[in-house]
Amino acid sequence: MVSAVAQPSSIKQRLERTRDWLLRTRAGEKLFILSLCLVYVMHSIWSARTVLWFLVVPAMLLSAVPYRNLLPIVKSWVFVACACFLGLILATSVLGGGTPAQMLLLNLRYTAAVLAFVLITAHLVRNDGDFLRLLFLVLAPVAALTAVRDVASFTGLSLETLMSTRLEGVKGLTVYYNSNVIGMMYAMPCVGAAAIMTSRSLKLWQHAMLAVAILVLLGAILLTGSRGSLIAAGVGIGVSVLFSEHRRLKVALIALAVVAVAVIVLAPFKSELLQRRDSLRLSLWPVYLQLAMAKPWLGYGLAFDTQRTLPDGNVVMNAHNIVLCALVRGGVLTALALIGIALASGISGLKAWRRSGEVAALALLATCLTASSVDYEIIPTDLGYLYFLFWLPVGVCLGAGLAAAHRVLPGRLPKTQPV
Repeated sequence: MVSAVAQPSSIKQRLERTRDWLLRTRAGEKLFILSLCLVYVMHSIWSARTVLWFLVVPAMLLSAVPYRNLLPIVKSWVFVACACFLGLILATSVLGGGTPAQMLLLNLRYTAAVLAFVLITAHLVRNDGDFLRLLFLVLAPVAALTAVRDVASFTGLSLETLMSTRLEGVKGLTVYYNSNVIGMMYAMPCVGAAAIMTSRSLKLWQHAMLAVAILVLLGAILLTGSRGSLIAAGVGIGVSVLFSEHRRLKVALIALAVVAVAVIVLAPFKSELLQRRDSLRLSLWPVYLQLAMAKPWLGYGLAFDTQRTLPDGNVVMNAHNIVLCALVRGGVLTALALIGIALASGISGLKAWRRSGEVAALALLATCLTASSVDYEIIPTDLGYLYFLFWLPVGVCLGAGLAAAHRVLPGRLPKTQPV
């Protein structure tokens, strides 16, 4: 009788000790950051997914006890909008027909993965006010070093190649090969670093490290020739400067941006950025809008091939606008749900800024919405570039908005005193 009672008690104590160790060492946060860094460093996404789903998730399940603490996240407008959007994509694919059952099951798993990622991100941001500082102090330099490696490998240290060819991925070295995707992958940590610089009190070497990372990443974005990514990074940095309360760092970041612009304008770049022709957005948007209006309520589903040939002969893969893509895939309600995610995230990010001075949420969201307004398509996927582009900013906004009501950012910069 005694042993029957002692056994569960022993297991419970062991679980509590494990939970205390996870919280004390911040293992969940560090493993999450590791999984994101591996996306940049490795040429296969498999290792990053393994860390995220088989290490981060169990760590979060142990450390998040009691689970009722997650209810504010699950009940928030941001999370509900995410669930509605992903659910509507699946539902319209089922009702519209033409989507194989195997594809539906796969996307159901992807939907669960996306919601889990948003929940984990929001939980980390909400519970640990220092998480975003730690995230971008690690992710931005890692992304910058990866960019240097990618540029050196792609060009073979040839100045002619550097000046004349758009930066793309290197097979066997990098995960992504599309120039626009690479540009966006560099833009997100670049903006995150700028936001941390303007909202946290950092050591001098940390400021220097992030400043170098920003310049390297901006240079790498320039070499991709991705105008959307460069504009998005500029918008995100601009939001970081605009919403910052520290005057000196505002000036420093503006000076950093001026240096970057001067390099772009004055350097003898013969890159695709300066030579590319019309982006074709004004030509392709009417084509996809007409396509969407033919099936406005259910859309065409996940199995539909969105590739189209424009009247001038150019072939495009999708509508190059996330709302228009959602309209084509899932109809009007799905597009409205996506707009709801953006609005709810923006309100949550603004609430965080007003209550605690957190600018990273708004900066990342501004970058996301700028880039995705001219490219990309948001659909359920496993861990990949869409998580960095869209779901990471959404999770950060959600967590920051919930945390802002009851804590002040650790290491927050003091407001500039009037002279």
